[in-house]
Amino acid sequence: MRKITFLILILLLTMPTLGLQAQTVDLLWRGDTYTPPFYKGRTLWSNQSRISFVALPHGLGNPQSLSYKWTKDGTVLGNINGVGKNTLTFVDSVFSRPQVVKVDILSSDKKSVLATASVLVSPIPPLLTIYENNPLYGFMFHRETTGTFGLSEKEVTFTAFPLFFSASSRLDNTMAYEWKTNVGTDAETNNSVTYRSPDNAAGASEVQVSASMADKIMQTAHNNFLVKFGI
Repeated sequence: MRKITFLILILLLTMPTLGLQAQTVDLLWRGDTYTPPFYKGRTLWSNQSRISFVALPHGLGNPQSLSYKWTKDGTVLGNINGVGKNTLTFVDSVFSRPQVVKVDILSSDKKSVLATASVLVSPIPPLLTIYENNPLYGFMFHRETTGTFGLSEKEVTFTAFPLFFSASSRLDNTMAYEWKTNVGTDAETNNSVTYRSPDNAAGASEVQVSASMADKIMQTAHNNFLVKFGI
């Protein structure tokens, strides 16, 4: 009897290594927004942008054979539920707000929940980062242009990189840029701008940069810094 009990105990202890897994589901998400090259991290969800979710089940068999029920802020999204429907995508309204998204994996008769997961997502304002475009080394992604930039050469080129905008790239034709040097000067409207140091002069100029999207009024961002020359 003791030997049988010992064998049963061994079987119970080794069951996880025999391929048995807990029935769980991971709920992952990403904002369908732009980030610059070498950006580390998740693309975030911003105001008026698209957001995508994917449910990754574990220990429940083939994901495409399972039945999924999606809920957003307590409302069941009946039009996108069903067998193999393990993804959800939506664009929020102009005044985006935090959303609770939940997914349930149902049994074949849809009477019981096999696994569930939920996540709270909150939209953020888009950001605008500025980097030097060096003629020898290219974009200086290791050093964002903030505060005061010391101009050691005769000229410098800056490029704007919009983070978390609903754009395919920084040169997307829906993006609009505006660069101003000191108040009251004419604005440049390109993605990159080159500034030249005045001859025989020393001082500093304030650079104000803005980015916006023509069809999304809530997607705007601003940045400013000083360019110090004659050093």
